[in-house]
Amino acid sequence: MTMTALTALLAAVATLLASQCEAGFAGSTASTYTFNANKMGLDDQNYVLTQALDSATIAARNEQLQSDMAPSVHRYNMFWSSFESSGTPSSSSPVTCDSGYYMVPPDSSGLKVNGGKYNNYRCISYGQEVLTQELLQADEAIGWESAAIIWCAPVYARDPACAGQPEVATESAPDNYTDTYANFTITQTAVSATIAAQLPTLVLPPQVLENSTQGNVAAESALDSSGCSCVPADAFMPDFQDFIAYLGDRVNNGAARFGHYIIWNECANSYWTDVSPRIDVTQVVTAEGQQIWVNTYANMIKLAQAVVQQPALVYVSTDRWWGVPPVLTSWNIGRAHMGTQNLLVGLWEVLGIETEWSLVMHVYGDIGSNEMDMQNGIVNAYGWPTVYIVAAWQNQQLASAIANTPGTSYTIDNAPQRVIAATEQGWQASQNDDQTRAEWLCQAFNYADQVDTLAWMSWFDFQLGSVADDWSLVPSGIDPDLDNGQSSVTYQAMIASNPAKWGVDSSNYCCANVNVGCPA
Repeated sequence: MTMTALTALLAAVATLLASQCEAGFAGSTASTYTFNANKMGLDDQNYVLTQALDSATIAARNEQLQSDMAPSVHRYNMFWSSFESSGTPSSSSPVTCDSGYYMVPPDSSGLKVNGGKYNNYRCISYGQEVLTQELLQADEAIGWESAAIIWCAPVYARDPACAGQPEVATESAPDNYTDTYANFTITQTAVSATIAAQLPTLVLPPQVLENSTQGNVAAESALDSSGCSCVPADAFMPDFQDFIAYLGDRVNNGAARFGHYIIWNECANSYWTDVSPRIDVTQVVTAEGQQIWVNTYANMIKLAQAVVQQPALVYVSTDRWWGVPPVLTSWNIGRAHMGTQNLLVGLWEVLGIETEWSLVMHVYGDIGSNEMDMQNGIVNAYGWPTVYIVAAWQNQQLASAIANTPGTSYTIDNAPQRVIAATEQGWQASQNDDQTRAEWLCQAFNYADQVDTLAWMSWFDFQLGSVADDWSLVPSGIDPDLDNGQSSVTYQAMIASNPAKWGVDSSNYCCANVNVGCPA
């Protein structure tokens, strides 16, 4: 058999195996989740909506993506305020809704006090609901899973005293960034598919919430009046729970459904998850403030998990600033950051394995530069070369929780806490050419592919939808149906992740140009 024929045979076998693999939920609970053959997912909402693609074009686009890439999960921003945009607050009594909106639940039988699913009545946008259902149906038709980022409460559900986001934010190193904060020491750094064998001498930090006296770094700026970062006020947490219940009850339709729910955004960073006025997020957070922050967010996870339509995974969202102590961030104009590891330590104490939750990572940062990722063996901010370390840490917390919970049915292989998704990352086109970004895409997928518990990933975002979008990986000149997609090097890099190509076909872009993803 010639090498060409052998390569073709291996590719065919890989495609067959991928098609026969039952990915997604094998049963009615989160513990039955089976990883997809391809970890590469998709965030295509920006382009599809800004270009107002019709259903036929969306179908053609998805079919091309499935043929070229075979992605696993399609991620969406599901902003609560977009569904309750009429300005009508929720109420324990029936509400009168404006034209274009309807009342949920439609009658009193839908209230919890009468055995239903909802705490209160509310007005829901018909248009937003129908649009979301159409997107989910398009995903289901092609065999993709769908994921929702839940963020941005309607104005009525926010505390008027919430600080909100500063007007401008940029991504850079935090002031008072330090290489002396001893999180854990890595004595073996080779990336391996088996985390347990990979880090036999992992030294974990004390399981306490650390405090710091890191100082102010910037004056206050004008506040964003939208306040999307503000978590719901305590009195309106039942309405947050109602929104989660609503998505399962009236948006999901059979297999066209959300199976992944990411709760708020980068939740150790008050720029994106603002728990004020419970604590002052314009000051360095104290140990007491950290516990209030953790408890507030943990309550949101519990509320969501209690009503989410099963089977589904509910995720904690984190950013890459893993080992920074509590600090005011220069990159988010003086907003409090408690440190991602501190947040997770607190959540393990409050949620443990009694509440089902999974982990989201945002892996920004240049792959070719590690000075922000590790210094003297200490992880300050995780990046693609160090994602496996965070996965190892999470895995070790899970193993410890299982060992300390007699009679649990969870194992290291089925507990939802084992599941990690890298849902937001990328590199700005204005600062990096597409050749460089294509190379980094290859390297990032290579790192991700070697972390067993990293289930899926998506990018911010897939294709340029407007001139103001500096992060998209595929240029706007690629046609909506993607029939000329392979003229883009970043598109070629992304589709190299296809299980029929990665590790099978030496002609895939990443193998031919970056020497990763090649046949063994």
